[in-house]
Amino acid sequence: MLIAYATAGNGHRSAAAAIAESVHAAGRIGVLVDVLDFCDPVFRLCYSDVYQMAGKHSHGICGAMYRLTDIHPDKSPIVRMIDRISLNRTRPFADFIKKTTPEAFVATHFLPMSIAARMKKHGLYSGPLFAVITDYDLHHLWFSEEVDCYFAGSGEIVNRLTGMGVPPERIVLSGIPVRRKIAEAAHGMARPAGSSLSVLFLASSIADDKAVQIVDLLLSLPGELNLKVICGRNRSLLKTLEKHPLLGKAGFEALGFTEDIHRHYAEADLLVTKPGGLTVAEALCFGLPMIFVYPIPFQETRNAEFIQKQGGGWAVSDLVSLGRMVRLLSCERGLLAKAGTACSRIARPGAAKIIADEVARRSFHSAGCGCDADSVLQATGTR
Repeated sequence: MLIAYATAGNGHRSAAAAIAESVHAAGRIGVLVDVLDFCDPVFRLCYSDVYQMAGKHSHGICGAMYRLTDIHPDKSPIVRMIDRISLNRTRPFADFIKKTTPEAFVATHFLPMSIAARMKKHGLYSGPLFAVITDYDLHHLWFSEEVDCYFAGSGEIVNRLTGMGVPPERIVLSGIPVRRKIAEAAHGMARPAGSSLSVLFLASSIADDKAVQIVDLLLSLPGELNLKVICGRNRSLLKTLEKHPLLGKAGFEALGFTEDIHRHYAEADLLVTKPGGLTVAEALCFGLPMIFVYPIPFQETRNAEFIQKQGGGWAVSDLVSLGRMVRLLSCERGLLAKAGTACSRIARPGAAKIIADEVARRSFHSAGCGCDADSVLQATGTR
């Protein structure tokens, strides 16, 4: 089973890794590959690094690109041109698929999905193709008649797919896959009680100056508040916060990258974050209410809209609104509890297992697996 993603943000890789865990747990071979590893450095820079930079500093560019490409290629010469460029620059990945002939192809990003779909259309890949949508919004780049099965994070995505003409039997409402340690830590979790409000702020994908403004605002609010900031691999932000005069005092803590994010979710009463699909899916598993800041248009804004509609969080437009919302929740704990219940209701911690099991059911019709596992592992550098 080939599980392909693209490092345009961290969520696509995390979703792919979660599926791979469940595949391996079932005794099957699942090989993770990043399509951008097969591309030249210039294309990789444009596709990954520029995207992440724009996501932090230029939401206008992100929104314009989203709208520009959210249309069927038959109706847009620009989309057709982008498709041609992408397919030309990813030919080594297509060659890799032909060489390894996976028995099943799972994509958590539309770029590897579109490559495999084009190969299926031209008879260059004959196995089943699965697409795992990693947001609570559906962009047209995800649509292909060659996809054998879609895995959707919400009923709204199911409805959107059927509206595009995808037969219901080719859609599974699975949820967005999260890593096993997230799902297991959330199971039977009891959040510690306390008088002060514990706020977890995931700041790694937010521009440093904006993240510092949020930290200063939260620390200036009246009442008891414990603040933990996760900077991830953003070393410049961590370095700045390590010089903050209140660090280590008044319940303020700043951390870099951590493998124990599940522990921090479990200890928090409230999450302040950008609404990336995987972050939202993880927080839901812990019944953790969210306040959304600086979302990328439009996939993240629509993620925020979905959660707000379900009652599990709130989107704020500026620092003043953020401060008001946190103060309100600090005083009205019943609102926080109600939102936590809503999060737990729509959480799908078992999504990765559902996806792995369904892919196996639809792909493998015998007890044995006929693929050449050694050739796949050698080709990806795993062995």
